[in-house]
Amino acid sequence: MKRQKLDEAIDALRREQPEESTVRDAARRVFRHVFDSAYSPEVVDRIRGCADFEALIPAYLDRSLSAARTSLFEDHISRCVECRRALQEARRGPQMPKVEVRARRRNPLLTWGLAAALAAGIVLGVTGAFNGLLPGQHAVRASVVTVEGTLYRMNEMGSSLLKAGSLIRNAEELRTGKGSRAIFQLLDGAKIEMGERSDVSISRGWGGTSVEVERGRVIVQPADTNQKAFLLAAGDLRVPVKNAVLALDRGTKGARVTVAQGSTRVERRGERTVDLTAGQQFPAAYRLQNASLENEFAWSSNADHYRALLQELKTLQKELQAIPSPQLRYSSNLAQYLPSNTVIYAAIPNLGGTISEARKIFEQRLNESEVLREWWQQQPAARSGEFDRALNQISAISEYLGNEIVFAVTSNGPRQYGAPLFLAEVQRPGLENYLQQNMPPNAKELSIFTGDRIVAASSDASQVAAIRQAVAQGAPAAGFTSTPFYQRVQQSYGIGAGYLLAVDMEQTVAKSVTTPKEIPPGFNNVQYLLLERRPVAPSDTETRAALSFTGGRQGVASWLGTPGPMGSLDFVSPDANLAASVIMKNPLDVMKEFLGYASQRDAGTAGHLNDLEQHLGVKLTDDIAALFGGDATFAIDGPLVPVPSWKLAVEVYDPVRLNTTIQTLVDHFNQTAPENAGKLDWKQEEANSRTFYIVRNSKLPDVSVYYTFVDGFLLAGPNQQVLLQAIQNRANGYTLANSQMFKDQLPADNFLNCSALLWHNAGKNVQELANQLKSDKRSLLTLVANSGPGLICVYGEPDRIVAATKGDFLGFNLSTLAGLGGGESLPALMASRKI
Repeated sequence: MKRQKLDEAIDALRREQPEESTVRDAARRVFRHVFDSAYSPEVVDRIRGCADFEALIPAYLDRSLSAARTSLFEDHISRCVECRRALQEARRGPQMPKVEVRARRRNPLLTWGLAAALAAGIVLGVTGAFNGLLPGQHAVRASVVTVEGTLYRMNEMGSSLLKAGSLIRNAEELRTGKGSRAIFQLLDGAKIEMGERSDVSISRGWGGTSVEVERGRVIVQPADTNQKAFLLAAGDLRVPVKNAVLALDRGTKGARVTVAQGSTRVERRGERTVDLTAGQQFPAAYRLQNASLENEFAWSSNADHYRALLQELKTLQKELQAIPSPQLRYSSNLAQYLPSNTVIYAAIPNLGGTISEARKIFEQRLNESEVLREWWQQQPAARSGEFDRALNQISAISEYLGNEIVFAVTSNGPRQYGAPLFLAEVQRPGLENYLQQNMPPNAKELSIFTGDRIVAASSDASQVAAIRQAVAQGAPAAGFTSTPFYQRVQQSYGIGAGYLLAVDMEQTVAKSVTTPKEIPPGFNNVQYLLLERRPVAPSDTETRAALSFTGGRQGVASWLGTPGPMGSLDFVSPDANLAASVIMKNPLDVMKEFLGYASQRDAGTAGHLNDLEQHLGVKLTDDIAALFGGDATFAIDGPLVPVPSWKLAVEVYDPVRLNTTIQTLVDHFNQTAPENAGKLDWKQEEANSRTFYIVRNSKLPDVSVYYTFVDGFLLAGPNQQVLLQAIQNRANGYTLANSQMFKDQLPADNFLNCSALLWHNAGKNVQELANQLKSDKRSLLTLVANSGPGLICVYGEPDRIVAATKGDFLGFNLSTLAGLGGGESLPALMASRKI
């Protein structure tokens, strides 16, 4: 009976249809309970006390409060008498007015910023996860190839033995036992061989893979493929490795790097960077000398290979250096055919014999040495074949030519120059047929004349036709050889010409400017520019640049003084990255001339200058220029980080008055400078019985200028230590000018002193700048970066300025003149006007 009644009640409930409003209310309550926190704005943004809980009472009573806040509200009500009383009154009395709900306005910038941060986080996370860089990841970085003896994996819990085939994960430390060796391979294919009792760890950061040598010996063998560079580190030493076979040995004194193949750069924190090539060594430790190259690789399981390669490279280098340079030329048979309007004349020796001899020696060594052949086959130039093609073209053409090749450019009017013209003597027939058969596609527009004695080529057919006519009718009487320009060129032939570039500045400058204001004062009488490079010894070359003037040096050109002793250079040490010294004529006269030139260009300059001097409280002539001598040096000498160790040494006639001038300028700055420029603080302090003066800006408290006066010189630098070290080095004779490295770079001439000089030994800094430039603008900076230490000496003579250096100068070398740099043939270069 009871069961029957229950069934009837259930059927009645099933047949009952609730009102539509009841269903909507129920659905609304369920929706609020489930999704309230996500979609409904809260009555109170943040609960800070009882007042906020009381504001939630209406929402609590109509069940629109979220589940989380309902639990929080009920917990508070159970413990708070006042809020419980307010809830009871709300249930008994009229409905409390609802608090106005204000949805927070979202800042669009904040929204986009959060979105960008989220996107960046996703990218970094994916990249980091892919490379195994996220916390907790232990990606595989290398694998063990061979083990002779024992190899341990070290960790906090102890050590474990490794065998061939074992995987090495990120940041794991490897250690070899006594009398043991091991080779492991990075993921990119590079192999690192460890000597006995060596300790190495491998890790990867956002900058790439790093192999840290804690102690012991390693030898790096790069992969055959075009791998990415990884970093070999030992303490403060950093060696980026890409295509070099090298050994690194780290001991108690420090570390030493030895290169057996390729080239690399050794970087040391706070010191200069050193570029190393095959057969060179860098001892990065105090009182550590170079060791035998063979010994650095003797412990390797592949020692015989390294020893043989080093010996072959050493032998090859000696044989190539023994090849005699092309003979100097004391006359030219080609200049007579050039027109009188020639303004650029360049002449180089025929290098075919030298190149052919070098190639024969190289190929012979390759045939005789398997280890040298294997090394050469790994070089990009050998694999691409470009090097062989360039040498084949140059060698083949040179066999038809005489001992000199001339390039000339003519001037046809203001800013109108002809195409480069190529001339050479013909010493054997067949050149025309060879050129027709081997003319590159990009040189089809090149016009070529090949006679019995002369070959001429240019992209301008009219110039070639003129040469043809001159050869047929005889050299013109009023041609190039009748000009004063040629008479100056002939002086170079008189002492022997090697590589020669001459420019008629008198014609090119006059025809390249539209108004006199475009020419700096003192250069309106410039005459000729000659750049010469010739051998001065079996293994030494010298390059000279001479800029001559008609009627002597005037104006700005005369500001360079005559050669004289440089006392300011004594404050520079042999470790300097850069040093520039100059001897000027009287600075007071220079200042007066400068102000005079400014007044000529702008009539209001005198009035502006007078206002400025009254404003500053000093006279530029009497209170500044008159106090200095003409001897000055600026140098980058010491660590480059965190603050470059610069120094400035200037000859001073009146230190007391100069100090007063500096104080006056500081006081004026503090009185007139805007607030955001800060204030200058000038003070003095004593150290080592010497007074040092410090100028510091309140906005840049970490940047200071220290200066003191030493034996008639103002010496300035970034801190007191730099100045004290410079003074001590000068007293001990530890100076750049006294170093053998500096003396080895001095050019051979009859000058006892220089008017100016530039010393550079900062390859790293220049190379970084070069890498940021486009490839077509990179050559000169790359040349300086790879040239090692270099010295340019400048001499101010009455009618000319001469600059001299050993080796290459301003890019004037075999590559630029012969067109070997890009591996292109001479006809192609002529057609494209690249030379």
